[in-house]
Amino acid sequence: MSQKDTKSTTKANPYATKENPYATKDNPLATQYNPYATGTDYSKIPQRLHKYPSADKAKKIVHDSITIDTLFSGTWPEQWSPPEGPEFHDQMDRCIAAGVKVMGVCPSADSLNPAASVSLKALQFYLKKINERRDTYKIVRTTKDIDDAIKEKKLGLYFTHQGTGHYEGDPDNVAIWRQLGYGYCLLAYNQRNPVGDGCFVKENGPLTAYGKTVIEAYNRYGMLVDVSHTGERTSLDAIEHSSQPVISSHSVAMAIAKYQRSLEDSVIKAIAQSGGVCSINSVGAFVDMSNPDIVTTDMLFRHIDYMVNLVGIDHVGYGSDFIPDVTFTSDGMQTPFGQAIFPDGGYTGKSGEKGFPTPASYQIIAALVDKLLENGYSEEDCGKFLGGNIYRVMGQVWK
Repeated sequence: MSQKDTKSTTKANPYATKENPYATKDNPLATQYNPYATGTDYSKIPQRLHKYPSADKAKKIVHDSITIDTLFSGTWPEQWSPPEGPEFHDQMDRCIAAGVKVMGVCPSADSLNPAASVSLKALQFYLKKINERRDTYKIVRTTKDIDDAIKEKKLGLYFTHQGTGHYEGDPDNVAIWRQLGYGYCLLAYNQRNPVGDGCFVKENGPLTAYGKTVIEAYNRYGMLVDVSHTGERTSLDAIEHSSQPVISSHSVAMAIAKYQRSLEDSVIKAIAQSGGVCSINSVGAFVDMSNPDIVTTDMLFRHIDYMVNLVGIDHVGYGSDFIPDVTFTSDGMQTPFGQAIFPDGGYTGKSGEKGFPTPASYQIIAALVDKLLENGYSEEDCGKFLGGNIYRVMGQVWK
């Protein structure tokens, strides 16, 4: 469910009650934006309350670097508190205070609703929030915009969409979304689509003819090609077909966490050979197959260090995949709806029961720098990981 006109939900709803006009046949707890609601409060799960101590040196490195979180996963309205995302400015302020300079924010996803009109409605939420505090935020479309945002002491924001459905079959629509401030868009989201196969498709099919035209449009209009959530063969084909560096905005290493969402060595190497960057995410269920309640810096470091040893420090970055209000995601993952998106035998559903533990960048980023320093990484290495690498690629691709 995404962006539905709730008037149709309440009109003549035979399951509505005085207490809950959004109740459904299957769920008396359903809410306006969450038909899967269980009534569970995930705001006090161990991960949300966890503290990551860090040294002043690490904090300074984060603040002195062009720190970029390539994915803040806040689809509207599913991953923000109703009715109007009241925590938006608080979340952004926390990122700013932690030293984050730029964030890729995600208004929409194919898995919820691929229609362009829905993506535009979700984007509208972000534009309204940005407009409320113009002195705080700046939409960035080029690295010059990033430089200007830093000089102006503003948080740089660019947009992403997880999928390609919003192009509605016309690759030249990439130009429109690029002008709106979209810096990258995924090729697929777990499942097969007209571009190619997602990472959960067993057939592991190739990039399609249409997919090749999408890659060409990305290159033509300065959109980063992102292979997160995409199948291995489609990813490799996309990287080969692209004339520009390719990224994975939020994925970890298959060699460390053997799960469909992870990247095979072949893809990591191909991304690096293209001049691109693999940004690791912080989702507990993805980074460690123990499905932890709390993500540790040790867990994340294993992925960073593995990728660095495989392809070098110049090709590794950070994309938290943090969700501001995890209620919809956690509840939904425990249902057939969630299992259709992540068909993993109920593994993701179990993570949903725990509240989908994922640390925010403002929670963990300085402690992660401490972990890098402890293990022999230089301050220069840390700066590359924090954002220098993806900034380099943005400078090559964004037009």
